[in-house]
Amino acid sequence: MLPSNRPAWAARLIAVAASALLVAACGAGGPTAPPASATTTALPNFSPSGSPAGPTTPAQPSESPSKSQAPEGGGGTSSGDIPDNAVFLSYHGTTPAFSIQYVEGWQVTPQPDGVVIRDKDSSETVAVVAAQADVASYVSTTDLPALLSQAGFALVKQDAVKVGDSRYVHLVFHLPAPPDPVTGKQVPSTVDRYYVAGPSGLAIVSLSTPDGVDNVDAFRQMIESFRWQ
Repeated sequence: MLPSNRPAWAARLIAVAASALLVAACGAGGPTAPPASATTTALPNFSPSGSPAGPTTPAQPSESPSKSQAPEGGGGTSSGDIPDNAVFLSYHGTTPAFSIQYVEGWQVTPQPDGVVIRDKDSSETVAVVAAQADVASYVSTTDLPALLSQAGFALVKQDAVKVGDSRYVHLVFHLPAPPDPVTGKQVPSTVDRYYVAGPSGLAIVSLSTPDGVDNVDAFRQMIESFRWQ
């Protein structure tokens, strides 16, 4: 072998060129993996159907609309609860002549002696009887015995309450509501009954709501709105 007379730098250049050719030959066989320090962007997960599944998050409990979120149909209610934002209208009876407020959307049925105004589970009625010299005596001897004869009646209390500038004889009692015309079901109800004496007779105002439902404010507005005409 003849000794090489090429300088050292030429030998190094040849070695580098040979290494480059070797790398190019290896690259033809497929891509190389990125170095460990390279930053990669994660692709979205995919569901079996092929659509993006997105990031996984803990399941959240479903929420049903609260009572205040449920839509009100014309002021009426399905549970007997009168909403705070209910709109009140005035009913004017002619024979006998009186007026009283009621909740918009309730069904108004005039009667020969007054009116019956109903929602699904609540009601407001006015029945006018002949004038009474002693209202308390009439309640104890006539109206209360008639109530006691009805199935499911239970007296809670009998007293006198101040309404505006007047004082009325007042009963609180439990009595099932009239049967539903479709299902026949009767809802256990609590009734506030007021006896309002006036020039045309004695008005018996009864305000009924399902047991356990608080309609105190609405009922107060109703009885305070009663006027003899």
